[in-house]
Amino acid sequence: MSEESGEDVALFESLVGSKLRDARESQSISLEDIAKSTRIPLRQLQNIENSDYEKLPAPTYSIGFVKAYALAVGLNAPETAAAFREEINFRSSGQAAGDYFEPTDPARVPPRSLAWIAAGIALVLIIGYALWRSGMFGLDGDDRARMAAGTDAPAASENADIGTDPAAAAPAPPPTEGTVMIEATDTVWLRIYELESGDRIYEAELQAGETYEIPSDAVRPAIRTGRADALRVTVAGREVDPIGPPLTVISDVSLLPADLARRPRPATVETPPAN
Repeated sequence: MSEESGEDVALFESLVGSKLRDARESQSISLEDIAKSTRIPLRQLQNIENSDYEKLPAPTYSIGFVKAYALAVGLNAPETAAAFREEINFRSSGQAAGDYFEPTDPARVPPRSLAWIAAGIALVLIIGYALWRSGMFGLDGDDRARMAAGTDAPAASENADIGTDPAAAAPAPPPTEGTVMIEATDTVWLRIYELESGDRIYEAELQAGETYEIPSDAVRPAIRTGRADALRVTVAGREVDPIGPPLTVISDVSLLPADLARRPRPATVETPPAN
């Protein structure tokens, strides 16, 4: 246990991680058995027992892990979760106090010369960007003269010839049958369950690059997650539209291929024509 965890013991009668470990060991249950029964990653169970708060996921997920762990070893889940929430809140406030920045500390105030250099670099970048946007790079004298006079007709006619057929550029509709695969693009917790009965099919915290295939015998599979933007969903190998907005808890979203194909595409904002 770290030195900071030792300080926590002085404030709390007993850390939640220690209580859970004692309850588990008193029943001769291995941590691997807890991981299998609760579907909580083994490393997260170890972090809970060791009170390694900085290695745990967001508090919402961590408290849910503690509740499931408490149920598995016969402890009062709500009381255990409430005690764990107090520990997390104490640790968060302690870290915020330690990170306080004193602006009058001379060692942390950058020298004035560095500020002038940064301002000069920013000015050069702004000028370069303005020149690039104006299209002055890569043009000879005749081209610049035509642009200044507003008679750049040849370039306009060439761009008109390169136009593409809107019908050919329209994406094909997503498939309505096939294997549904979920891939994590970042660390994300999710739960897959039967929509009608609520029976859990799968629950885990996926790391970037990990995948999960929806069972073919699932009747009405649905998903609950707090980070739809960290998931890539495909049907028969074809990616479908996002299943929800970013950083928003979604639930009861059907994962049937036909339902995924009918999901509305993100709305586009059209610019009104100039008068």
